[in-house]
Amino acid sequence: MPRITQLISPGKIEIKEREPLLAGPGEAIIQVQHAGICGTDLALFHGEYRAPLPHVCGHEFTGRVTETGEGVDKKWLGKTVTAEINNTCLAYNKKPFCPACEKGVPSHCLKRTVTGIINHAGAFADEVNVAAGTLHEVTDDIDPLTATLTEPLAAALQTFVMSPMQNNETLVVLGSGRLGILVIFAAALKGINTLSVSRSEAKRKRALDFGAAGAFVPEDAMEEVKEMTEGLGADMVVDTTGNPDGITQALKLVRPRGTIACKTTCGLPATGLDMTKLVVDEIKLQGSRCGPFEPALEIIRTHQEKLRTLITSTRPLEETQAALESASKENKIVLNIN
Repeated sequence: MPRITQLISPGKIEIKEREPLLAGPGEAIIQVQHAGICGTDLALFHGEYRAPLPHVCGHEFTGRVTETGEGVDKKWLGKTVTAEINNTCLAYNKKPFCPACEKGVPSHCLKRTVTGIINHAGAFADEVNVAAGTLHEVTDDIDPLTATLTEPLAAALQTFVMSPMQNNETLVVLGSGRLGILVIFAAALKGINTLSVSRSEAKRKRALDFGAAGAFVPEDAMEEVKEMTEGLGADMVVDTTGNPDGITQALKLVRPRGTIACKTTCGLPATGLDMTKLVVDEIKLQGSRCGPFEPALEIIRTHQEKLRTLITSTRPLEETQAALESASKENKIVLNIN
């Protein structure tokens, strides 16, 4: 019988068996091989990001398609894949499409479920069901373990899809953990002058290795950024701290008419936001989450040896509880499932 790991209460995981999944119309069943742990999983695990319980987490994964439902091309059977997280009426090809899918913004589908996050069991399990329109093939020249980074790398790329930057502009990334380091790497590939801010010496060193031009502790960040931008401030500041008040620090570092890109999904509200400065300096606030998978897979194909170093350990499914407990201190833990 297939196994699942259920979050039954904050901080408590239970492993149990369930009946094998059956593919519904527009759906595919994936035998999960690898599933990564991210900050959203931790927020769910600790009860900060609220979800109805019991709940199966996990949305960064690779696996093999074992079954397809009505209306799904049989070409997917047997292929190694990863999948976008939004199961939408467009991804299921359920017509009529909702207004969001009709307008070309399916990640905000009015009928969507989100694998491992909202009303849809995730990939911390032997198998997972997803809308077939979310599938992307992991070709033989890509390591399936490293390909678990596709979803967060796509989210990093979305930062610059929504607000493109020139290579003569300055970017500051607050936090260089699981997502922050991918934002830094994506920016460096684009030739953007990128600065990293982190309390961790190890993470600051890693940021430099992944393309940052400078790396500073938070207490020194304002002085360093002002000096490097002739007193103006950064063109964009990306908050990946996982702290709801990271936006407050970002506001101190961004230039007038600059952009603050918010990437933190900790499930907690920010406090003490200086709305006056936000208005007077005409700051643009940008939220973004999901991004383009195919460009992310191409970057992984080209740079997989380097990106593989971001995965610090792997654990079996039976150790999901321990993996989630230690993931707050470790950069990237991946569950090896099948």
